[in-house]
Amino acid sequence: MLFRILQKRSMRITYKSLSLFIGIGYFIIGILVIIYKKFFIELEPIYSWILGALFIIYGLFRAYRSTRYIKKNE
Repeated sequence: MLFRILQKRSMRITYKSLSLFIGIGYFIIGILVIIYKKFFIELEPIYSWILGALFIIYGLFRAYRSTRYIKKNE
């Protein structure tokens, strides 16, 4: 019984750690979209800024949420 509880807790923390790295990935993709002005197709500068900013904001949100969860459940 105790093993199952610890296993579930470990899986949740591992999932949130993965979520942290995915958030960092979204942040990096946002920066690359702004710099190269491409996301599968050529983008106008204004659209690349908008899309890049959305990726950056979502990446920061996801990373913040996962770090908050990891710190709370350590």
